[in-house]
Amino acid sequence: MQHRRKTSLSDREVASPATRSVAASRRPFWLVLGIAAGAAYLLAFYAAPLPSFEAMFEGQFYRFDLIVLAADPASLAAAFFGDPPQVVLRDRLAILAAAAAIAAVAAAAGWLLLAALGLDRRLDRLETAVFALAAGMNVVSTYVLAVGLLGWIHHLLVYTVPAALVLAAAGRISWRRSLRPSTDPHARRGHREAVRLSASPAGQSLYPSPPDEAEPLGPRWLWAALPFTLVILFGGLLPPIDFDVREYHLQAPKEFYQQGRVDFLPHNVYGNMPLGATMPAAAGMAVLDDWWRGALVGKTLVAAFAPLTALALFAAGRRFFNSAAVGALAAVVFLSTPWIVQVSTLGLVEGASACYLFLAFYAFACYRGNGASEKDAGEGAEVARRESPGRDGAPGSLAMLAAAGYFAGAGLAVKYPAALLVIVPLVAATAFGVWRSRAAVARRPDAPLRLGSNISRIWLPVAVVVLAVAAGGGLWLAKNAALSGNPTYPLLYRVFGGATRTEAKDRQWQDAHRPDGYHPAMLAADLRRLLLGSEWHSPLVMPLAALALVRLRRLDDRRRRTVLLTAGYAAFVLMCWWLFTHRIDRFWLPALPLLALLAGVGAGWSSAAWWRRTAAAVVGLALLANLVTVVSGACGDNHYFRSLAHLRADPLRVDPWHLHFNAHWPGGRLLTVGDAAVFDLAMPIDYNTCFDDCRFELLVKDRSPDEIRAALADREITHVYIAWHEIARYRRTYGYSDFIQPEVVERLVAADILEPLPLIDGHPGRGYRVVTTPAGVRRAP
Repeated sequence: MQHRRKTSLSDREVASPATRSVAASRRPFWLVLGIAAGAAYLLAFYAAPLPSFEAMFEGQFYRFDLIVLAADPASLAAAFFGDPPQVVLRDRLAILAAAAAIAAVAAAAGWLLLAALGLDRRLDRLETAVFALAAGMNVVSTYVLAVGLLGWIHHLLVYTVPAALVLAAAGRISWRRSLRPSTDPHARRGHREAVRLSASPAGQSLYPSPPDEAEPLGPRWLWAALPFTLVILFGGLLPPIDFDVREYHLQAPKEFYQQGRVDFLPHNVYGNMPLGATMPAAAGMAVLDDWWRGALVGKTLVAAFAPLTALALFAAGRRFFNSAAVGALAAVVFLSTPWIVQVSTLGLVEGASACYLFLAFYAFACYRGNGASEKDAGEGAEVARRESPGRDGAPGSLAMLAAAGYFAGAGLAVKYPAALLVIVPLVAATAFGVWRSRAAVARRPDAPLRLGSNISRIWLPVAVVVLAVAAGGGLWLAKNAALSGNPTYPLLYRVFGGATRTEAKDRQWQDAHRPDGYHPAMLAADLRRLLLGSEWHSPLVMPLAALALVRLRRLDDRRRRTVLLTAGYAAFVLMCWWLFTHRIDRFWLPALPLLALLAGVGAGWSSAAWWRRTAAAVVGLALLANLVTVVSGACGDNHYFRSLAHLRADPLRVDPWHLHFNAHWPGGRLLTVGDAAVFDLAMPIDYNTCFDDCRFELLVKDRSPDEIRAALADREITHVYIAWHEIARYRRTYGYSDFIQPEVVERLVAADILEPLPLIDGHPGRGYRVVTTPAGVRRAP
C-alpha cells in the first residue's frame, strides 16, 4: 500500500548535510535579527503620530493613544446603545431583507453567467459562489442602469419580474443537473472531488493536506474574521456620514430615482461618472418605495464586497498555495484592516474596486495555469490541467480569460482608475503571455512557420478580454457618450470635450486631482505613510507581506511565480497610486487584497514551535487592537443599535440647517450654495459641486433685482442656504467661484429679495427666505 506524501508550503528542498550545517549555524543570527526587526516595526507602528487628531487634542497624538482612549467600555456602550440605552434592530429588517433579496438574485444571475461560460464546472463550490455573486452584482447594476436610461428606474415590476425569472431559471438548471448526472468528464460537484477521483494511483491530490506542524496559523483563524464581518454588516446598515457618499455615491441614485430616469446631471460632475457599486441602491428604493431606506439597501450591498473579497482570498489560498491556512490568514488580515472596515461601513466604493481587481487577477492567474501543479498532483495534474484553465488555449482557458475581462469591466463600472489599474495590465499580460507561448513553440526545430496563424492566436485572447470588458463596464461609457458627448466624462476633456466642461473647469479638475509633485522627499514621506503612518493601517499587512518574499527560496517554482506575480502587481498598483493620483490614502486600497494574500503566505514563514507561538500572539494582539480601533467610532460610525429614526435626525450626523428645512418646509425648492452633500434633504433642491457652474451665480450675476426675482420664481426657489464654511474649505483646496461673497448676499437682502432666517447657534451657515414682492412677481407655491 502506497502512503500519500503530505506536502506544504514550508517543505524545503533536499539539502546536503554540509549545507544544513551551515544553515543551522546562521539560524541564530537571522532569528535575532528578525525578532528585532519585527519588534522595531511594531513599536514604530503604534508610536506613529496621527495628524488628523492633533487639532482635537491640541498636541501630538499617537496611534497607541487612540487605542487606549478607544478601549473604554463605558464610552463604547454609550455610542453603541445611546443614553438611555436602547437596542433597536427591527427597523433594519426590511433593509436587510431587501439587500439579501438583491444579493440572491445577483448570485443566481452570476451563476447563470458562469454556467453559460462553463466555469461553474471548473471551479470549486466556494470559488463558484464568490465568482457568481461578484459577477451578478455587476449584472444587477448594469440592468438598473439600462432600465434607468429607458425611464423605468422607479417601477417595481421591472425588478420583480426579471428577478423571479432569473431565480426560476437558476433553480431549474440546478435541479435538472442534480437529477441527471453529467457524462462530461469535466463535470463535477467540486474541484477537489474531480482531482481526487482523477488522481494517480498514489492517491495524490491537487489540494494535499499539510501536516499540522507545518501550519503555524491554521485555517481556524478564519473565525477571527467574524467580529469584523459583523462590524461591517452593522455599519453598512447605518445612515451615511461621509461627504462623498452624501454628495454623489447615494445622492446620484436618489436623484435618478426621484426623476424617474438616469440622465445627465449638469450640477454634479461626480454623478455622471460610473456608479456601478451604488446603482443597486435605486433598485432598493423601488423595492421599498422609499428613497432613504432604499439608499441604505445600496450602502449595505457596498459593504458586502469586503467579506466577499475575504472569501475570495480564502479560496485563492487553497487554489494557488494548496493551503487553507494561507487563505484564512489572508482573509483575516484583509478584513481586519481598519481602512477596509472604514470604507465599507461609510459606503465608499474602494472595497468594491478592490474586490473586482482581485477577482480579475484571480481569474487571470487561473488562465495562466497557476492553479495546478504537476508536482502537487502527480499523474492527476494532466486531468487537473484539462479542468483548470491553463496555457494551452483550451475553451476553458478562454472562458476564464473572459471572466477576468468581465471583472475588469466591472471594476471600470465602479471607478475610472480600473482602466489603468486592471484593464491595461490585463490586456498587456494576455497579449504578452500568448506571444511568449507561441514564440516558444515556434523555436522548436520541427515547428512549421505560420505567421498569420500565430498572430490570430494572439489577438483572439485579446479580443475576448476586450469584449468581456465592454460587457462588464461598456454601458457606462456609452451612457456618457450619448448624454455628454464624452465617454470618459469628465476625464479626457481635451480629447472628447463634454457637456458643461470648459478649459477653466478642466484645469481646475486637473489641478485638484494631480499629484503634488515627484520630489524624492515626497516619495520617502509617502512610503513611510504606506508602511507606518497611514491612519487606518494594520500592523499585519506590510511585515507579513515582506515575509512572503523572504520565504521565496522555500517555495516550489509554481508558488514562487505566484508570489512574484502578486507582489509585482501590488507594486504596480501602488506605483500608479503615487504617479497618477492625488495620493489620498484610501485610493491605494485596491492593492490591499494582493498584499493580504502575500501576508497569508508570509505568516507560514516557519513551522517551528517558537514561530507558531510568536506569530499567534502577535496576530491575536494586533487583531484585538484593530477591533478596538474600528468599533471606537474614530474611523466610522458606531451607533450600531440606535433607531434609524433617531439617526436620521441626529444633529451630530446631519447639518442643523438641513434638519431645520426638513422640519419646516413650506414648499417650493431649496437652493444651496457651497453645500453639495445634500443627500439628507427631503425637498426639491438646486445645488452644484465646486467643479460645476454655480447655480446661485447663474441666477444672480449681471441681473437687475427684478430679473433676479423672476429667475428665482421661474425655478420655484423659495429658500436659499449658503454654507460659508464649505465655501471656505473649497477655496483652500479645490477652488470655488469668486462671485460668491458676503457683499453680494447683503445687496440681495437690501434689495428685499432675500430675508435672513434666525441664526442657528454656533453654525457658520445662513438660511434665507425668498421675499414675495408687491411687483406682481409670483412666489413659488
